[in-house]
Amino acid sequence: MELNATIFIQAVILIALMLWLSPMLFGPALRLFDERDKRIHGAAEETKRQLSSASEKSVVVEQRLQAAQAEARGVLAGLRDKAQQNERTLIETARADAGKRLDGARAELATATDEARKALEADAAAMADDIVKKILGRVA
Repeated sequence: MELNATIFIQAVILIALMLWLSPMLFGPALRLFDERDKRIHGAAEETKRQLSSASEKSVVVEQRLQAAQAEARGVLAGLRDKAQQNERTLIETARADAGKRLDGARAELATATDEARKALEADAAAMADDIVKKILGRVA
């Protein structure tokens, strides 16, 4: 194997090529790879952050929903109680009115019964006089 000047020339060309390609080709390519890596990992981190934020927001929404449901149940219970109170008031009013009407009807019935009794007593007395008159032939 022979050592001549061509090997030194090739070494100098290789070193010059490396010195020239390093800032011209390898540097931009490495920066491009670094940026790509940062975007990929940055997007992954952003996704994780957004998922965390979404889960926190869903917890808040769930708590608000439960609070709204509890408030709605309270409002419904209040309305139900108010409706039951109104129902009791209406029933009591109707019972009182029915009681008054019943008392009035009983009073009218008692009055009619007394009048009928008096009329029947008068008729009975007249009939008794007629019977005595027919049987005895004279007025009693």
